[in-house]
Amino acid sequence: MPRSHPVQPNVPDLTVHGRVPDPVRLLLAYLALVFVGGALLAPWAWTLVQELAPGSALAHQPFRRYVDRCLLGVALLGLWPMARIGWFPGWRSVGLGWHPGARGQLLRGWAGGMLSLAAVAGAAIGFGARGWNSNHPLSLYLLHVARALGAAIAVSFMEELLFRGMILGALRRRYSFGLSALASSVLFAVIHFFRRPDPPDSVGPWTGIGMLAKMLSGLADPAWLLPGFLTLGWIGWILAWCRERTGSLWLPLGLHAGWIFWFKSYQFLTVPALHSGSWAWWWGSTRLHDGWLTLLVLGLTALVLMRGVERTGGRVEPRPSPG
Repeated sequence: MPRSHPVQPNVPDLTVHGRVPDPVRLLLAYLALVFVGGALLAPWAWTLVQELAPGSALAHQPFRRYVDRCLLGVALLGLWPMARIGWFPGWRSVGLGWHPGARGQLLRGWAGGMLSLAAVAGAAIGFGARGWNSNHPLSLYLLHVARALGAAIAVSFMEELLFRGMILGALRRRYSFGLSALASSVLFAVIHFFRRPDPPDSVGPWTGIGMLAKMLSGLADPAWLLPGFLTLGWIGWILAWCRERTGSLWLPLGLHAGWIFWFKSYQFLTVPALHSGSWAWWWGSTRLHDGWLTLLVLGLTALVLMRGVERTGGRVEPRPSPG
């Protein structure tokens, strides 16, 4: 007699014709579509902009930005077929169902993200590694804050939906939290660990593939890899833990948005101080995530979250394979 398995709350039924799709195969196919498709699309997008708007600011953007934006565009378009095969059957299934504690989780996450990296910026200014940039007019400060907030909201929503909502959620139904969080966090770090190579001499059909390889070349450079890649992976793990602990994306959404705000604002709000180069390994660069201090502060943030965040309902449970 075939065994029956109880259906977990808020966990979608991913069976197709009585079979459970392998999330690893689906994920690898999705990543191949994103990386290869985005890289191949970038030269066409660049050529189209040069033809239609040759004198625009968009036309003068470096080619690597076209690759980056095409990767994001293909990733977003790929959400539709993922939804069709069961990865995204509804907002609640990916942690976006609204519940009474959602607003509080979102606000606490936002406060935690803002305060944690504000502490890094404050320490850098206090110890003389950075200085406050007071050369901008008030109107420019207000414009930057509006832009940074907009980017924080938009990017955190898209990335949490993709990485913690769909990818982590799909892996979690087959594998343990540790393995699922590790895989999604490494992927999260890889996606964000792009170098900024020089523009190509010319753009052809295969230029996007070559540019993508150069953008990912930092993964083979230990000096470039640490601590930046480790910090990004740790960020991914913290967000995955919050998703698992609360059963929703509202806490990780708030944290992520607060961190993105500071990643966008650190270079604008501060300037490097003299004679701080010897401590660059500790303070990091204007990218903020490539200093050991940031990794330490995020470690303390994780400890605070683990002690202060209560487990709530709706947590994604592993789904056993049909036997």
